[in-house]
Amino acid sequence: MGFDLGNLLQQYLGANANSHANQAENDFDRVAQNSPLDALAHGVTQALRSDQTPPFPQMIGQLFGNSNPEQRAGMLNQLLSGLAPGALASIAGGALSRLTGGGQPQVTPDQAAQLSPQQVQEIAAQAEQQNPGIVDRMGAFYAAHPTLIKTVGGAALAVALGYMAQGLQKRNDNQGNNAQPATDKGGNMGILGDIFHKIFPSKHPANAPANAPAAAPAPAPAAGAAPAAPSTPQAVPAPAPAPASAVPQVDVEQVLATMQQQSGQQLNWRTSIVDLLKLLGLDSSLQARKALAAELHYTGDTNDSASMNIWLHRQVMNKLAANGGKVPADLKD
Repeated sequence: MGFDLGNLLQQYLGANANSHANQAENDFDRVAQNSPLDALAHGVTQALRSDQTPPFPQMIGQLFGNSNPEQRAGMLNQLLSGLAPGALASIAGGALSRLTGGGQPQVTPDQAAQLSPQQVQEIAAQAEQQNPGIVDRMGAFYAAHPTLIKTVGGAALAVALGYMAQGLQKRNDNQGNNAQPATDKGGNMGILGDIFHKIFPSKHPANAPANAPAAAPAPAPAAGAAPAAPSTPQAVPAPAPAPASAVPQVDVEQVLATMQQQSGQQLNWRTSIVDLLKLLGLDSSLQARKALAAELHYTGDTNDSASMNIWLHRQVMNKLAANGGKVPADLKD
C-alpha cells in the first residue's frame, strides 16, 4: 500500500500537540521525506511562531545547541541578514561583533563555535524584533534540515504537522474551487521579502505587510444627493488591482549597479543568484538557495544546483518586475 500523506496529516488537524508528541517524532520523518519543501517550510515556520511552542528566540537557541558547525554558521548568517547594520555591537555583549571584526560578513563554522546558545538566543530576539520576516526565513532554513528540527521535541513537531495539515486542506479546497493563486504584491516574506527590502524603498508597495489595513471607506455622498434605496445585501466585488502605472517603478539595474560600485566587489549579479545575494548582503549558501527555491515553488531537483540557480535568478527578476521593478528585458521571462 502506498504512503498516504493526507491521511497521516489529518490526525494532526486541530489535535492537542502534547497528546501527539510521541507519535509526531516518528511521523515527522515520513512527512519530511514525502512533502514538498515549501509545505514543510510552512509547517516549521508556523511552529516557530506558534503560542503552543516556546518563544522563537528560545527555540533558535536550542536548535543552535543541537547543530553541527556548518548548520550553526548557516543559521547565524540567516539571523545576521535580518539585523540592521551596526546592530551587532549591542547584542550578546558584542560577542559576534568582536568575532567578525565589527562588520557583518558571513560567519564561519569556527566563529560560530565560539558562541553559546544563550548568546544566539539574544541575537535571535533582536533579529525578530527588527525583522519579523526572519521567522519565515529560519523556517525555510530548518525545513532543509529535517533531522535537526526534530530536536525541538515531539510537541513542536506535532504543531508543525498540524499546520501542514491545514495547508494541505486549504490547497485541496482551493483546487476544488478553481481558486486563482494569490498575488505577490504585498506580504512577501522570507528570503524573497528580504530581497525586496534591499532593493525597493521601505515605503514602496512591494514592501507593504500582508495584513495592511484596507482602503479608507468611500466619502459620504454630496449634499442633496438621493440616498440609495434599501435592498438585499449583496457581495461586494473585490477592488480591481491598481494599474501598473500606479506602482512607483524602481530601476533595479541602477540600484544594483550602485550597490556594486559602493561595495568595491566584482560580482556578476546579472546572471548569478549567488552573486546577487552576496551583493545584497544576504545568505548565499546552498541551504539558503534551497530555501528560496521552496518559497518560489521550485519543482526541479534541488541537488542539481546549477539548474536551480539559473531558475532562481530568472524567477527573482520576474518577481521584481511584477512588483514595480524596472528590470532589463534580457534578465526576465
